[in-house]
Amino acid sequence: MIIQHNRVTLHATMELHKIKNIVEGIRSYYPVSDESINKLAGHLTENYFPKHHLLTRAGVKDNYVYFIERGCARTYLLINGKELTNWFSVEGDITFSSDSLYHRVPGYDYVEVLEDACIYTIPIETLNELYRTDIDIANWSRVIHQEVLLRMQNLRIDRLTLSSKERYVKLLKENPNLFNRVNLGYIASFLGMTQQHLSSIRAQW
Repeated sequence: MIIQHNRVTLHATMELHKIKNIVEGIRSYYPVSDESINKLAGHLTENYFPKHHLLTRAGVKDNYVYFIERGCARTYLLINGKELTNWFSVEGDITFSSDSLYHRVPGYDYVEVLEDACIYTIPIETLNELYRTDIDIANWSRVIHQEVLLRMQNLRIDRLTLSSKERYVKLLKENPNLFNRVNLGYIASFLGMTQQHLSSIRAQW
């Protein structure tokens, strides 16, 4: 069951503690001003989603960007009936359907909540308007998207240049808590190997 609250008005700075992880996540990419943070927060709607809920679905145009205050999610593709995980999102991250956000058309990926989660949503059209009218929000978006693009590029390079064990060790060092929160099969898929092979590597490590 999805529990959705009415729009949460957070213009008062004292209320920003409710989205502490989101604010920290935003400012980890760009020093967005208090004024701009409050402007963005005023358009957020608080939602509680249960484990395994799908935020976005392939073939369906989605209308929201999702800010994770509490919880974890994965993005995956369905190829020949097999789920292929290609991204994880945790507290302070945003997640969305790329095609829906950038081109306003149905996407090809799914975003699944992996834990009971508190996630704030904002309509894509509203966020686009903030990009047009607020330079801090626009700069934050520019920086976060370029950083994600670089991370995705590095993942592709790792697939080509690192052994399966080296890819596992790198992910473990960069995201140690992920292994305590995410199904091992999802991590194996993300690393480009079978769960059996990943289990074998972990047994040797």
